[in-house]
Amino acid sequence: MKRPWDAILWWEKRRILFNLIVLATGLVSGLIIFGIGSRFVTPGEDVEEPLGIILGVILYGVAANVCYTLGWVTELLWSWGDTQATEVNRSRVFRVGIIFSVALTLSPGLLIPAIWAIWGFK
Repeated sequence: MKRPWDAILWWEKRRILFNLIVLATGLVSGLIIFGIGSRFVTPGEDVEEPLGIILGVILYGVAANVCYTLGWVTELLWSWGDTQATEVNRSRVFRVGIIFSVALTLSPGLLIPAIWAIWGFK
């Protein structure tokens, strides 16, 4: 029987990688929004309120890490503390979580320009 700490350590060792991937994806999404949005606002006007961006990034980062923590929390719940039973699925769950996080983080950078194009750049 494997101890619950084995699962927690496995997940926590990968948290920095998760955060770097989400950060890089967020930067790409933001650059897309600002790159396209800056062409359609009057000079001196912001695409988005800077304070809103800062607060949004902080809240999104906290929410992403809370969801990441649910990875090992749910593993402990599913395994009833015997993490040997769920060990084989960790990598797959981690990859699916990364894919979901990247898609969610990239969605504003893809959806907002699409909405602008469909509804007009007003």
